[in-house]
Amino acid sequence: MITLSRHFSRSALCGKKIRISHKNIDVVKNIGDREYDVIWKTINLNSSDIKKTDLKKFKEDFGEDFHQTLTFVKNTDRLIAKNSHIVYRPLNKNQIQENLVFRGKLWISPDVQGKEIMDVMTRQSYDVGFSIGNNSMGLATNNTIPHYKDTMGGSTDFVQKYYVSHYDFGDLCIPKNLNSEGIIIKNARDVPDQDILNYDAKIFNYDRKKYVLGQLREDYGRVAYNENGDVIGFGAISTYPSGECAIIPMYANETRIARTILKDILEEITLDSEKYWRLKLYSHDHFPESYGWIRPFVKTMTHRTEVYSLITDHKEQGMDFSKVFSTFHPSNCPM
Repeated sequence: MITLSRHFSRSALCGKKIRISHKNIDVVKNIGDREYDVIWKTINLNSSDIKKTDLKKFKEDFGEDFHQTLTFVKNTDRLIAKNSHIVYRPLNKNQIQENLVFRGKLWISPDVQGKEIMDVMTRQSYDVGFSIGNNSMGLATNNTIPHYKDTMGGSTDFVQKYYVSHYDFGDLCIPKNLNSEGIIIKNARDVPDQDILNYDAKIFNYDRKKYVLGQLREDYGRVAYNENGDVIGFGAISTYPSGECAIIPMYANETRIARTILKDILEEITLDSEKYWRLKLYSHDHFPESYGWIRPFVKTMTHRTEVYSLITDHKEQGMDFSKVFSTFHPSNCPM
């Protein structure tokens, strides 16, 4: 049974193992300030790449198309699972008829025992139209890939690996001899909205305009033009209280454009290892330069760690991964 409101009548018994069923949980969809506070303290307090304001921002940017579901131990404030989905609507109905339902990263408390929690999460996903075989995409770890295939009856034929790389600021450098001929860089705050949105639509042909504009203009965002005034790339670095900086995103027509954008941003924020801790890059295995393009900026060997897979059933319809050098935040976007 789905419960839309909940009372905080008993304190959470965090740390005690629990086996859940549909009878001993409360499921909350209407999330308010108190729930956001619980999310922050339970899941995100020690995360290095999120701001507390992000929790509400995602809902504000996507509106009714952002679906977040929290699962609590019944009649307590003990959060044991978080499940989120975004319904992306196609920008060109003539090319793409169906909405895309994207399932972001699942969070399940390590205190939860048994497989019943996955049945609960599956039911929540079906409620918003997510199922492999139904124009959906989802992020999965090695442990949850079988869940997509067996529990949801889907195919894992179309899988892309996603990776993360971390480089300490003391190991970064700003290259002096990049080929930036014919590339003009502008601050994302100083360019027309449509310049950004039109370029984004060529890569991801679904509506996310408020989120994209906010992400490009919040911290350090740049837009690249050629000499004819055409947009040929954009990128942003987000900074966090932990000192971590994340390249989310970096989209460009070619490698040298991505490098020119990154150089321009790093020249502004400086390589201050006292102020900044490390630089994070999200890459994928769709084309090699998603990983290797950052080499001129690092003094050490490049490296990356697999973090999850993108499960899809429709061969990335309306998406061009060849221009994605680093993705938007993986909690909200497939690319």
